[in-house]
Amino acid sequence: MRDYVIQYLSCTDLPDWQGEYLYTGIEYDVIQKENGNIIRIFKDAKKDGLVYAYSRMLPFEENVKIFYLKGNEEYFDDMNNSFFHSGWEQILLWKKRMILHASLIETAYGGILFSGVSGAGKTTQAELWMKWEQARQINGDRPILYKSDKGWLGCGSPYAGSSECYINECIPIKTIILLEQGTQTSLQRVSITEAVKRIYANSTVYTWNKEYVEKLLNLIMILVQEIPVYRLINRADHDSVEIVKKELQKEVI
Repeated sequence: MRDYVIQYLSCTDLPDWQGEYLYTGIEYDVIQKENGNIIRIFKDAKKDGLVYAYSRMLPFEENVKIFYLKGNEEYFDDMNNSFFHSGWEQILLWKKRMILHASLIETAYGGILFSGVSGAGKTTQAELWMKWEQARQINGDRPILYKSDKGWLGCGSPYAGSSECYINECIPIKTIILLEQGTQTSLQRVSITEAVKRIYANSTVYTWNKEYVEKLLNLIMILVQEIPVYRLINRADHDSVEIVKKELQKEVI
């Protein structure tokens, strides 16, 4: 039995929304109507903010419906767009799963998540491990994390980024590496407080939704208390692989 059904329905016109703007962004706005319903309005910044679709943000005990103006099917022509419009990250969070902006690889020492701001070197680190340690990449941009009865797992998702790597598998997570570029290579375990702050910053967050933020922070807090988090300052070379490998080898029996 399916948990959710996501429908994309065409219509000839869109309603005139009235309410309080909770969020205004490049790709969509969020409005809370007088009856309490929260509406997400999708728009195209390249076409002067053309509104082409909308959906109601649900508690996800119901099916998800996205209504779009007939003739605008192009906005749903690939997998990433379909998941974006469905509010997939909220569906996952309500199931105690989170999306982290990271590269996920499988190594002889366990799964490693390389996370950081854009340009920090997530793809490069994955490639170095594949070159020097025969690692296997599971996802190159936004893997899904969740806690199973066997511990924390990292899973491939449709969001692959420039790596174009999205394997539909889940692997045990050994560690999370927060990346920074520098002239010297160093690895340091970070405090729980810093780990929560940095991982939250690299997660998909609805900052305008208090319940979403609370659920995500609670999940991150559990994650960083059970999975070691390190800061890796590196020059994106073989040394960065070796210093992480040596740390992980300490825990391998």
